[in-house]
Amino acid sequence: MDRSWISNPNRISAEYVAGVEQFLEVARETVDATGCTLCPCKNCINRVKRHIGEIKRHLLHQGFLSTYTVWVEHGEVDHSSGPAHESFGDEMGEAFHDATRDHYFDIGSTSDMLSPEQPADSERYDKLFEQLKTPLYDGCNDTISALTFVVKLMHLKVLNKWTDRSFDMLIKLLQEVLPPGNRCPDSYYSTRKMLCDVGLGYEQIDVCKYDCSLFYGEYSTDQDCHVCGTSRYIRKKIPHKRLRYFPITPRLKRLYSSKSTATLMRWHKEGRVVEPGVLRHPADGEAWQNFDSLNEHFASDPRSIRLGLASDGFNPFGNMSTTYSMWPVVLIPYNLPPWKIAAKTNYLLSLLIPGPKSPTKDFDVFLRPLIDELKVLWNVGTDCFDAHEGKRFKLFASVIWTVSDFPAYAYLSGWSTQGKLACPVCLEDTRHMSIRGKQCYMGHRCFLEAEHPWRNRKDFDGIVEVRPPPRRFESSHILAQLDAISPRQLGKAPSNSSRKRKRLSSELNWLKKSILFELPYWSSLKLRHNLDVMHIEKNVCDNIVGTLMDIEGKTKDTLKARMDLKDLDYRHELHLDLDGKTKPFASYTFTKEECRGFCEYIKAVKLPDGFGSNIGRCVTENYKLSGMKTHDSHILLQKLLPVGIISFLTEPVRETLIEFCQFFEKLCARTLIVDELREMQRSIILILCKLEKIYPPAFFTIMVHLCVHLPEQAILGGPVQYRWMYGTERCMGTYKGFVRNTARPDGSIAEAYVIDEALTFLSRYMRNIETKFNRAERNWDNSTLYTVPVLDVFSAQFRSLGANELKELGDQRKKVHWYIVNNSFDKIVRNYIDEHTSNLLAAGYSINELHVAQEEQFLGWFHDKVTLQKQANPSTVTEDLYSLAVGPEEYYVSQEACVVNGIRFRSTVHDGLRTQCSGISNLAQHDGIDHMFYGVILEVMEVVYIRGRKVLVFRCQWFKSMPNSNSIFEQYNMTSINIKSSWYEDQSYILATQARQVFYLPNLQRGDSWKIIQKVSHRHLYDIPVSTVDDIDENTVDDNDDDDELLPPLQPNTTLVEPSFLVRHDIAPIHFPEQFFVELNLPRNDHSFEEEEEEEEEEEDDDDDDDDEDGVDEGQWDDYTDSDGNENEDSVHTDDDDIS
Repeated sequence: MDRSWISNPNRISAEYVAGVEQFLEVARETVDATGCTLCPCKNCINRVKRHIGEIKRHLLHQGFLSTYTVWVEHGEVDHSSGPAHESFGDEMGEAFHDATRDHYFDIGSTSDMLSPEQPADSERYDKLFEQLKTPLYDGCNDTISALTFVVKLMHLKVLNKWTDRSFDMLIKLLQEVLPPGNRCPDSYYSTRKMLCDVGLGYEQIDVCKYDCSLFYGEYSTDQDCHVCGTSRYIRKKIPHKRLRYFPITPRLKRLYSSKSTATLMRWHKEGRVVEPGVLRHPADGEAWQNFDSLNEHFASDPRSIRLGLASDGFNPFGNMSTTYSMWPVVLIPYNLPPWKIAAKTNYLLSLLIPGPKSPTKDFDVFLRPLIDELKVLWNVGTDCFDAHEGKRFKLFASVIWTVSDFPAYAYLSGWSTQGKLACPVCLEDTRHMSIRGKQCYMGHRCFLEAEHPWRNRKDFDGIVEVRPPPRRFESSHILAQLDAISPRQLGKAPSNSSRKRKRLSSELNWLKKSILFELPYWSSLKLRHNLDVMHIEKNVCDNIVGTLMDIEGKTKDTLKARMDLKDLDYRHELHLDLDGKTKPFASYTFTKEECRGFCEYIKAVKLPDGFGSNIGRCVTENYKLSGMKTHDSHILLQKLLPVGIISFLTEPVRETLIEFCQFFEKLCARTLIVDELREMQRSIILILCKLEKIYPPAFFTIMVHLCVHLPEQAILGGPVQYRWMYGTERCMGTYKGFVRNTARPDGSIAEAYVIDEALTFLSRYMRNIETKFNRAERNWDNSTLYTVPVLDVFSAQFRSLGANELKELGDQRKKVHWYIVNNSFDKIVRNYIDEHTSNLLAAGYSINELHVAQEEQFLGWFHDKVTLQKQANPSTVTEDLYSLAVGPEEYYVSQEACVVNGIRFRSTVHDGLRTQCSGISNLAQHDGIDHMFYGVILEVMEVVYIRGRKVLVFRCQWFKSMPNSNSIFEQYNMTSINIKSSWYEDQSYILATQARQVFYLPNLQRGDSWKIIQKVSHRHLYDIPVSTVDDIDENTVDDNDDDDELLPPLQPNTTLVEPSFLVRHDIAPIHFPEQFFVELNLPRNDHSFEEEEEEEEEEEDDDDDDDDEDGVDEGQWDDYTDSDGNENEDSVHTDDDDIS
């Protein structure tokens, strides 16, 4: 077929236009559930999905991609290249061609469902392609083969979470409906067996009963453990444990064998815009750049893959009463753009470590096969086919850091995260203090400059601070420490003398030399292990809220904490009155009435749709907070807590806490500025020092101390979104759903994973069916236009929600029309406005009169001029331009709600019971100066023009935000506004695409008419420079001009809290029964919690570990709270030193 029209430079010629129409007919067959398909214009180059009408506009304006002559992305088959297997018409053919040309299935499947006698790869390929050529039944459409039918049917099962029983029932029904002799499988089992030939599979490696070793490599045929001598089997070839290993080489090659991902894997180099001092991607961080400079052979090819290694324990049963801990090891490819890094489909499961107990210090035993493969991928590489270039190349890969919670940090790094030297960054210079029953980590004044006046004050912890900041240990220093560690035999065998041993003083907190150091590049990395901001934020929030509300088990203001102050002989105002059996009421805690007021505030909070869950559900009957998940703590700490404490706490205390909360808000931004991070590094030191003046030592757990290192790690690694555990936790939630056989949870997960993995790959090629890649999100905004828009005001995509009502525009028709025309930035419309402006100036209008005159006269002039042009030369006036000139219809559609740019908006009268979607802001001009307006949506208006054109407009109420007025003010970097005041009532319209969503929280200090403005950062939108728009999905880019606005700088007040402010003299001291004071009144040296020095240095017996459902070993981490809110407050070993 002749397609020479593609290179025709005359894009208004009949030949070119007819060719575009021909292409659109083909493309309509490949649209997804949202009505979109890939756009082959010169800008989008088949990387961005768009609506058919928008594709036509792109092709006519920007031209057709000249090299795209065979429309393979739109259903055509390329007969000119590739093996003969490619010649069938089934859409799965392209998928199998991409897979087999790089031996995508080479490793075979070790699934339990297959017999030991596996066919050779060529036989398996031939069998698969034979099934692709075979129709589902005789006389069936050629596009539906037996294998395609099975793949699509299985895909629907996975996507919609059908049970196995329901799937079997459907299969039986299909057997009855389809003609006799059909090739539909007869059961779920046979369906899975067919797909096992498609999947990558996994290896099963037997593990010693005591985790001493794997029966792997040279020991694969042994009958007994070569370390402890224990038998490999329980009985009859049934092993004690079995590790599931998913080789990563074929999975990495898959990323380049698929056209849909091969291009994205180069984004970090070819699509990322480098802005000095700005961090948007891990590649912007110092650690990545340092790695590239040290390994030029690796960095020279943008296809070399950088991986993050993440792991955490989880309970596969989802049952709080069952103690079981399974540990997946997940690899995260960082070559991808930001919106793809976060996608679960790109997380690669490499190991599934069996339970029921966590591997603890024997984690390295299970990492052995992965490390061996990573060494090959670094030293030798692997041959790989690049579907983007159509060439083979040598693929290399490396792990650049690990991501884990704090307990798993110890397993991966080898540094014990308990005891006196718990900080894995400060190492031997960790500043710690022994208090009653635990260690605390104070002394943050040592991070201050040597001449800072706070160093000389004794009212912090009773002494003058003269210590220098902790050293930054180089790799050579760490390797020297590791070389000094005594060899330790891994495993928990009773005969293992290393299970309990004294740790030498020279070993510090090192448990082992991590197996990761076997990787040639590991010791040179600047950031080897990430501190997990997600869990740190959760634990900090629990400390603050638990102490504020005096929540039992979470408060740090206990009787022991007050006795610590007496032991240390400072802050006497807070000491217990042992004679009167009372505890002075501290200013950092709420009274019962204040707890009630705070909880009522939490229950009344309404968040925007999709921003967070209903935290009000966590309020208990006795006005405490309980059952908060990790994301609840994230929202509470950053958005709700700073507002809620304004009216309850004294000024110095609340100011310091608000600064602490705002530190996390700035740290979690998607765009980070290096200079601001360095300033935050100085700010967090001041904040922690101020907190030391407020809270007792028990407040300063290791998780609070770790905050001091977070800005530095952000400079090294980039935004925290790519280095925290949210993505891994979501994956573990998916793995939990895979469990069908509770007697074999690890086997269930492994079998389901390989099926899901195969279906995920194949679903990229499925057409005319909903998949996880084209499935519309809840807040999708597919275009509602039935015509081909050209002007920008008509091309905005939106979706109307709820009931609608037809209303008359009436007197507001002219205002609405003028606003739409005046806010069109299309060059065609601007030329008309500029011409009319010149006419008015020539007629003698002054600059001051110009705006009013133009608003009155332009619309009529514009209509007449365009109408005359259309009559004289119709080809010069587009349908869009003529529709805009004629003006809107007399009636508009009033909507309850809408979705614009993936964000849900509602009018105030239709806001939900638990959500608030009516708050908006807009950057516009006031008195010739850019000004941020705040308001609410009064009505969602769908304004209709002729030829089916539509524009979505918001009618708003703007709150008066005039600078230096009494209706708006700034406090603690937060903006409060009086919602009873309003302005610009005669200019109440904006385009829906101009609105940015905000929400309002009550300012309890100033009354009902005052609200505090909180901006919304939507998880599915990314702040990406506009110049990279060709490489990205338009639905992931937040292109509002005001969305790049950064949070205010964090500048802590340097005023310290005076001791007199620490006690609430207006509240009576709290009385306790005498028995509470009997033990506390003992001298400190007589306490039962003290242990002998040698016992403190003795490692715990792993057999006695009691793992919670997330794999956190109780008794090891002081005051640690995991992502599900489970805490551990058992004591760790302490010594008698006041300050180390």
